[in-house]
Amino acid sequence: MGLVKETNLKQGFYLVLLKAMILLSAFSIIGNLAVGYPLSLNIKWIFLLVLAVCSLLYERHRGFSERSKFLFFLVLTGIVLPFGFIDAGGSDSFTIAYVFFLLIVASYILDGWYRNTIIAVIILAFIGVHTYAHYFPERIPVLDPGSFFVDQLIQVPIVLFLSFLVVRYFADAYYQTNRRLMQLAHFDELTGLLNRRNFNDILQKQFESGNHNGHLIMLDVDNFKMINDKEGHLAGDDGLKHLGAILRRHFDNGKNMISRWGGDEFIVVYFGESGHVETVLEQVKTEFKDYVKNIEPMVDLSFGIAPLQGCQTPNDVLAKADEVMYEKKREKKNS
Repeated sequence: MGLVKETNLKQGFYLVLLKAMILLSAFSIIGNLAVGYPLSLNIKWIFLLVLAVCSLLYERHRGFSERSKFLFFLVLTGIVLPFGFIDAGGSDSFTIAYVFFLLIVASYILDGWYRNTIIAVIILAFIGVHTYAHYFPERIPVLDPGSFFVDQLIQVPIVLFLSFLVVRYFADAYYQTNRRLMQLAHFDELTGLLNRRNFNDILQKQFESGNHNGHLIMLDVDNFKMINDKEGHLAGDDGLKHLGAILRRHFDNGKNMISRWGGDEFIVVYFGESGHVETVLEQVKTEFKDYVKNIEPMVDLSFGIAPLQGCQTPNDVLAKADEVMYEKKREKKNS
């Protein structure tokens, strides 16, 4: 599951990168034409635009592959980067910023030897173009101060915007992943209720606070295995989700705590009127039996109630509620 999630993040980021390159190439071409630059200065941007469009169409129609992404970065690094370096004035250009950007992006999107190869190509390309500029300075066009100033106005915002996209994408991915981890750490994935570990922590703090005015309700689905055996585990999961929704509807008032204890067991810490809770539980039981009667009529719901008052630890009240619940189960079997 984690590998699939990481792959989806990489694919999503790659698509964002391609779209950004299309927009930024178009913006650069329009900007160069607007200030009257010769068409030759747009060759690298036209090439990049065609490369990004073709890569985007390929990915959407043929699916993602490490090879296609590798070829994209190889062309970008081996052709576009050196040509752009020379075309933009050699060592006076902003190529170093693009080199760092490519290093970061390629390190994330590619894996294994594909990544290592591209990183090596980027480094070698950077060394190569600077060596070329050093030994053949006469072949590097010199931009006049006005053209260089305009180039700054175009290139610097491009690099900043690309960097913003990278940071924003990683920040959003981190937020979503962290939120998902927090959800898994505190809530049951199937029902959305508190999970056992989180519930234990909250109940422990409840005892430490000295507030023992509530009641603990333990609920267990009788003959739940019959649903799984007859209809399959998906039907069993649906039954548990439905029971969780019923409990939430009757007990989720911002004061009570509802937890899936584990398997087909649920626990509620109830802070309402003690004389009212049994009536509510009978309603819960009736609603649940109405749901499962067409699936397996032998399925029922048992519950036990124990006051927090008089108990010293969470284990004490859990044991009392468990004892009451199983006494009711025995009464059902004997009746």
